[in-house]
Amino acid sequence: MPWVKSNLGCIALALTLHTQTALGQGDLLGTDEMAEAIVAMTSPVWTGPRTPAPDPVPRPVQAELVSRSPYALLAVHADPGVSYETSQRVRWALEQARARLDALGWPQPVSDGDLGGGSELDLYLTSALPSGAYSDGIVPWTYLDRASVFAVLGPAVPDSLIDACVTEAYAEAMLLSADPAEAEAWRRATAAWLTWELTGRFGCDDAVYEQQAEPFRSWVEGATGRGAGGAMWLAYLSARHDGDGGQFVRDLWALATQRTWEGVGLRADPDLWSSTETAVERSGDRLLDNIEDLAVLRWFVGRNERDDWPLAALDGDARVPIDKAVTRTPSKVSARTPLQAFGSAYVVMDAPAWRDAKVLRAWLQGEYGVRWSLVAVQLDVGGSEIRRIAAPPTAVTPRAYVPLELDQKTTRILFVVTNLSSRLPDADEPDANERAFELVVDRAD
Repeated sequence: MPWVKSNLGCIALALTLHTQTALGQGDLLGTDEMAEAIVAMTSPVWTGPRTPAPDPVPRPVQAELVSRSPYALLAVHADPGVSYETSQRVRWALEQARARLDALGWPQPVSDGDLGGGSELDLYLTSALPSGAYSDGIVPWTYLDRASVFAVLGPAVPDSLIDACVTEAYAEAMLLSADPAEAEAWRRATAAWLTWELTGRFGCDDAVYEQQAEPFRSWVEGATGRGAGGAMWLAYLSARHDGDGGQFVRDLWALATQRTWEGVGLRADPDLWSSTETAVERSGDRLLDNIEDLAVLRWFVGRNERDDWPLAALDGDARVPIDKAVTRTPSKVSARTPLQAFGSAYVVMDAPAWRDAKVLRAWLQGEYGVRWSLVAVQLDVGGSEIRRIAAPPTAVTPRAYVPLELDQKTTRILFVVTNLSSRLPDADEPDANERAFELVVDRAD
């Protein structure tokens, strides 16, 4: 420690002498350069992953009709031809979204100066750009990475969807401002989930229903609606870890925010997947157990009256499809579609297929390079779960096995196969862990 102090003292003395010399010579630039060199020597350099900052997008100029909120720093800019009533209703929905998200503790977007004619957050009701959130650029005055942003919503939005669409647009802009390094898919998923929390609808489109129709897809980065289908994953996490209060997901975003102090591009680690795994593990839970449990629970949407959130928020149109049906023993079925990371497939076997068997055996053989989950769920005549048995997630060898003891109540067996990937997904990169599988079912007696 004395050595460190003496070196710091030497640096300070050298800087003082150099400053006095520079002042005497009128050479202030030399002092600044030396100070920058000292800072560069004593500051750590980020060597982890980086991601490009969002490209600045010019604001729509044809949206000339402006309605500014008297209650909050919000403004709606509308194309000519948009009715006054629509503009006012959009502004009211924007005020409600802002107030509710403020009350839930989410950060407000940073000021854009006067890029929209004032310091308000601007929503453009225009056809000049696709609906979504856009960046004006990274702001230089905040400690953490932040972006100046604006939101866009198409002027043809139906009246019945204004609340949901405006809420989603504002939430996307808020998230882009709060963490410009995070992938668009995560912003879309979180905005759709927040929209459901505030309005009862998963975003402005049917991405969650499409995600259910294609369960082989990954959550978030491979999800439908450019990520919005992943809202169901966030709703599940919120319900499991904080009783659907919303704080858990909000804190995940806070954990992932970064400060980039040097170099090109923004710091990209931790991202939302990393912060999710850390938070889940710190709670005493396991991320893979969460993935496996949701894979089973989503089967019951539209098939059984359950009060598991978010399942109760979806209707029968959101059923996951049956991938294959086992009609006899022994049988071998193959994946109809390879599974992306955290994607699942559903194989069913009804009582006539096992006849009078008392015990069944199921073997899973997956492709190498990822971990696999195999869960067998016994269902009664009403489709309710009687019990389930899960094989331990596979390791190096992609094989799993479960035995099933049958009783008279069991009328159907559901096999849920899930690709657990070999690593956490990266929403900024293509999925390289897509794999297929085979499932063999036979009698044990």
